[in-house]
Amino acid sequence: MNSPFTWLLLALMLLAHPISTNADPIRLHPRNPHYFEYEGKPTILITSAEHYGALINLDFDFEKYLRTLKQDNLNNTRLFTGSYVEPKGAFNITRNTLAPEPERFISPWARSSQPGYANGGNKFDLLTWDPRYFERLHALMKAADKNGVIVELNLFCPFYEEIQWRLSPMNVANNINGLGDVPRTNVYTLDKHGGLLSIQEELVIKLVRELNRYDNLYYEICNEPYFGGVTIPWQHRIAELIAATEKSLPKKHLISRNVANGSETVTNPHPAISIYNFHYATPPSAVEANYHLNKVIGDNETGFRGTNDLPYRVEAWDFIIAGGGLFNHLDYSFAAGAEDGTFNYPSSQPGGGNPAFRNQMRYLKEFITAFPFTEMLPDKSFIRGGIPANGSGRTLSKRGQHYALYFGPQPPAKDTFSIRWTGSIQSSENGEHTFWTISNDGIRLWIDDKLIIDNWTSHSAKEDRATIALEKDRSYKIKIEYFQSGGNAICKLFWAPPGRERSLVPGSALKAEHTGGEGLQGVYHTGQNFDQKAFTRIDKELNFDWSSTSPFASSTALPPGASQSMELKLDLPRGNYRVQWFDTKKGKYEISEELNHAGGIATVKSPAFDEDIALAINRI
Repeated sequence: MNSPFTWLLLALMLLAHPISTNADPIRLHPRNPHYFEYEGKPTILITSAEHYGALINLDFDFEKYLRTLKQDNLNNTRLFTGSYVEPKGAFNITRNTLAPEPERFISPWARSSQPGYANGGNKFDLLTWDPRYFERLHALMKAADKNGVIVELNLFCPFYEEIQWRLSPMNVANNINGLGDVPRTNVYTLDKHGGLLSIQEELVIKLVRELNRYDNLYYEICNEPYFGGVTIPWQHRIAELIAATEKSLPKKHLISRNVANGSETVTNPHPAISIYNFHYATPPSAVEANYHLNKVIGDNETGFRGTNDLPYRVEAWDFIIAGGGLFNHLDYSFAAGAEDGTFNYPSSQPGGGNPAFRNQMRYLKEFITAFPFTEMLPDKSFIRGGIPANGSGRTLSKRGQHYALYFGPQPPAKDTFSIRWTGSIQSSENGEHTFWTISNDGIRLWIDDKLIIDNWTSHSAKEDRATIALEKDRSYKIKIEYFQSGGNAICKLFWAPPGRERSLVPGSALKAEHTGGEGLQGVYHTGQNFDQKAFTRIDKELNFDWSSTSPFASSTALPPGASQSMELKLDLPRGNYRVQWFDTKKGKYEISEELNHAGGIATVKSPAFDEDIALAINRI
C-alpha cells in the first residue's frame, strides 16, 4: 500500500480535491475585531453585487455571476432567503433580480397542490420544505466558496408596502396553512404575528443546520428592520436562536444586525451580534459612532444617488479609510441573462454599478489590503492642513509606520433645516383615508387644521400613521411641517383612500397654496425651527431622501475637465518614507518618491487630480 504509485495517486487526488486548511468560518480578527479573518488571513469584504435574488430567482445563473465577482477580485454577496420577494417595477428597478418572472420564484417552502399564489403557480405549504430550494442553496454556497465569495445570508426583510406583503409565502393568501392573517407591520413581532413566529423559527433552524458546514458564510437577521414594524426583541430572538442552534453544531458563524440608514449609535449591543451594518452610510459617521463596540462596522447597501460612479466610489473609500470592515455596493448591471454584470440599465435606476465601477472597487480592495490594516486605526490628527475647501481627507494609520489616506469631494452639507408645505388635498373617494409619513427627523401633518400626525422629535427613519374621513371631491386644507436636526433627512407622504393600496400622495390630488398648481408650496428655512427663510418652490409630491445631502446643497465635485492639487501638511514622525499617490479610477500609483523627514510637520504635494485621490505612506 505504500508503493510510489499509491503516493502518486494520493497526490493527484489531493490536487483534484484539495483539503481545506480553514478550520473556522469567517470570524472577527482576533487582534483587531473591526476586521475579519478568513482562511487564516486578515480580510476586508468589498464588493459591488447583485440585488439579493441570486438564490430565489430560477432564471438567474449564479455560477456565472460568482465567477464574475472572482474575476473582479470582489469577495462578498448578499442573499435573500425567499421569505420576501418583490414585484416587477418595485423601486424603479429594471430587471430586478428580486422580482422573478411568474412561476420562477423558489422559496424554502414547498408548493402545495392548491392553485392561487399571487404571482402564478400553486400556494405554499409552510410546514413542508422544498428540496429543490436546498439543492440550489447548496450549489450556490459551493460555487461561492470556489470563487472566494463570502455570503451574507439575510434571513428576513420587512414589507415596505402592501404590494410586497401580497407576494410573500407567509401571507395567509399565499399558503394553505391559514397562517399570516395579520397586517404586514405585525409579521416580525413576538406577540402579533398570527402564528408566523414558529414558522420563522423553524426556517432559521433549518437554514442554520443545512449551512453549518460552510466557512464562507455569516447571517444577517433582517434587512432594514427600521421599516415595517420589525421589533428589536424579535431581532434578538432570532440572533439567540442562531447561536443556540449552532451550540451543538461544529461551526459557529457570525451574526449581523442592520442598524439604520446613514448612522446611529448602537445602544445595548446584543452579545450574539458581531457585525453592525448600515445602509447609505455617507459620510461614514456610523464607523466613528460605533467604533468603541470593537465589532465590524459595515456599509452593506448603497444607492439612490444617481447612476454615476463618483458618489459610490467616494462612499466606499471614505467608509473603508474611516475604519469600516465591509462595503457592498448595490450593482444593477447584474440581471437574469446578464450575470456577467453587463446589463445597460436605464438612467431611472435608483443606483449604479458597471464593470468599470467594479474595477474601482477592486482597486480599493487591493490598496487597503497592501497595508497591515489590522494594525492600523482611524487617525484624525495626522492631516494638519492643505485640503481644498471643497474637499475632505481621511487617514488610517499605524503611527510612524504606515498611513493610508483618501481625499475626495466634501460630502454635501446636511445642515439643520425645516420646511413647511401648504395647499389643499382632494380625493375621488368617500370615507376613511389612511395617511402615512416616513420621516427622519420631526414631522407634523394637519388636515383642515386638525393635527393628525405629530412626531416633532429627532429620530431615525420612522413611519407614523393616522386615519381621517374625507368626502369625495371636497377640497381640504393640508399643511406639513418637517425639521432635520442632523444625520440623514427623510420626508415622505403616503395615503390609502378607501379600497385602494397605499401609494405616494400624487400631485394630481394636491394644489399648491397661492399658485393652484399640482403639488404643494414648500417654504424652506435654514435652522430646524423655521429660523430663516431660504427659498420657496412647488413640490409635486413629498418623496424626499436627503441621505447624503440637503435641499440647499449642490454637487461639490469639480466641473468636467477641471483639476486641482494639494500641498498637505502632515504630522509625520522622523524617518525615511515611501510616498505614493494612487489613482482611484485607474488603479495605479501615479507618483512614488522617497521622503527623508526630520520630524514634525511634513509638506507633501499631490499631482493634479480631478475627482479624488489616495495616498500611501510607508516607512522604509
